[in-house]
Amino acid sequence: MKPTNRRDEWRSDIREANYVARASGWRLALWILAAVVFFGAIGGGIWAFKVATSDLKGAGDQTRIVNDGRNRVNAQEWFHGQYEQIKSTDRRIDQAAADLAAKPDDINRTNYTGLVNRCLEMVGNYNAEAKKISRGKWLDPTLPVQIDDTDPATDCREAAATPTGGNPR
Repeated sequence: MKPTNRRDEWRSDIREANYVARASGWRLALWILAAVVFFGAIGGGIWAFKVATSDLKGAGDQTRIVNDGRNRVNAQEWFHGQYEQIKSTDRRIDQAAADLAAKPDDINRTNYTGLVNRCLEMVGNYNAEAKKISRGKWLDPTLPVQIDDTDPATDCREAAATPTGGNPR
């Protein structure tokens, strides 16, 4: 009977170990589920907080970018450069118009049309940049806020000839 007793003891030990293992497995699964729910709730809360404060954060980021020293310098340099290029291109239009009047061929017509189109494009870019929040704020006060298309220096048209036949500029 001893072997049977030992065998019964062994079976009893196995049954008890199985019961403990099953009970521990459920507890472990519940703890893992609780941790997933807990960390998921924290992640959801962080996401909701970010969404709720995104407008304020966006305004702060915008202010930092606009007021950045590199942005100020870059904007002022760009506006000065663009304005001078517009004036230079407008003067070249005068020469291209004179060349076209002297020799009305396809090359001179193409040069004239290309310069007018390029000048108009630069004026559009200047005016658009002047309206941007990150650049227009730093426009040098000595420069125009918008390019005046009635100003002969920036109208992207050839200058009218003076009565003596010279250029009024």
